[in-house]
Parts: sequence; C-alpha cells; structure tokens
Amino acid sequence: MFQTNSGGGAPVASAFNLPSFNQETVRHILLGDYVALIEVMQRLAVLGYCDRTAWSDPLPTGRNGEYISVMTRRRTLP
Repeated sequence: MFQTNSGGGAPVASAFNLPSFNQETVRHILLGDYVALIEVMQRLAVLGYCDRTAWSDPLPTGRNGEYISVMTRRRTLP
C-alpha cells in the first residue's frame, strides 16, 4: 500500500485507479390518478422491468386527484 521514496524519506501512498463505468440514466415519470400509478408500478414489476420499490412514493401535484411518481433506471453501456 505504501512505497518508500528512494531518498529514504516518508512513505508515499501508491495511486490506484477505480474502474469507470459508462452508464446511461433514464427517468420514468408517472402522472395520473393514484390507483392508476400503483397499477402501472405493479405491472412493470410483474414484467421484470423494475422493482416496485424503485419508484418514489406518489405525491399529489396540486391538481385535483393527480399524483406523480419517479423512477430512475441506470444501465451500463457495453
């Protein structure tokens, strides 16, 4: 982990490189009735696209009966 200088001084930390992952980010936004949002989230989970817990809790938008939920999905590029 440490390398000594050739001059006999204090040890110097050796550098290491972390792997870099090329990732794309996609955000899915659901906007609509509360029950409809929950049904779509469950359907996407059944299809294997994402976990139900990946979605944010539905929040009211301020419009009558309208809610919003967001899910972020990342994928590694080849």
